[in-house]
Amino acid sequence: MDVTVFLCPVSPADDALLPSISAQLIAEERARADRFVVQDARRLYIVAHALLHHALGRHGVVAREFALNDYGKPFLPGSSIRFNVSHTEGLAAVAISRELEIGVDVELVRDLRDRESVARAVFCQEEIEEIGKCPEPLERFFQLWTAKEAVMKATGLGFSMPPKQIGFADHKPQLVTLPPDHGAPQDWWLESTRIGAHWFALAARSRLNGVSRVDLCPSDLVPG
Repeated sequence: MDVTVFLCPVSPADDALLPSISAQLIAEERARADRFVVQDARRLYIVAHALLHHALGRHGVVAREFALNDYGKPFLPGSSIRFNVSHTEGLAAVAISRELEIGVDVELVRDLRDRESVARAVFCQEEIEEIGKCPEPLERFFQLWTAKEAVMKATGLGFSMPPKQIGFADHKPQLVTLPPDHGAPQDWWLESTRIGAHWFALAARSRLNGVSRVDLCPSDLVPG
């Protein structure tokens, strides 16, 4: 199985392109974009979803509608294409595969005022202690956070799966704990890497033959 990851930076400088980029979105997405009050959130949403349509188009798919599973994860009815979308300040990411369930997450490394409360909600006590002992605890925090969220998204459950039920070992990190309904941890595949100012994680429910990466800029998302 192969996965393609599409990455696109996002910044306020892209605002002039948004009307053109929005042409890639379906009507439901454009309506949702118009409901955003905060421009930063609106910009991220438009670029991320235009990136999704661009990625699907490269796989020969024109998406006219999406459906949601019971936990809110979108999919294409009747298609073998699987995809996942993530965005954070400064970066949008889309992962595409055929038939293989995948999850992707990106997070900007930043100081969080509520980092301790987030850690208590997401990490088990052993992970909290391990993060505290790291030379760069903020880096480890976001590395583990993105890894957990990518796995949760790949299961199709998202945050319906308690993140404390997912555990990692080693600096990679390597998945070692997972609810048994989702297979053996050693059968999963996980990539965790720093991309610029962001942590990136990609999870798949099976071993991968390879991952290809496509770097785009917002101007590439303007329909030709």
